[in-house]
Amino acid sequence: MHSNVVELLTIDDASRLLKIKKSRLRKAVFRREVQYVKLGALIRFTPTQLTEWIERATIGPVK
Repeated sequence: MHSNVVELLTIDDASRLLKIKKSRLRKAVFRREVQYVKLGALIRFTPTQLTEWIERATIGPVK
């Protein structure tokens, strides 16, 4: 694999990795809560996009 090639995950792959339902991920795409790559009709995610989504959804401790 070339160093400039980015790994793209399908909705199935990403939902399995995040341990969430595919429908929840599709809803996040529809609501534009998570960034994604659109290749024609195909939706794909980079690991970085998923990590950023998780970071935005992370709630810190109350001080």
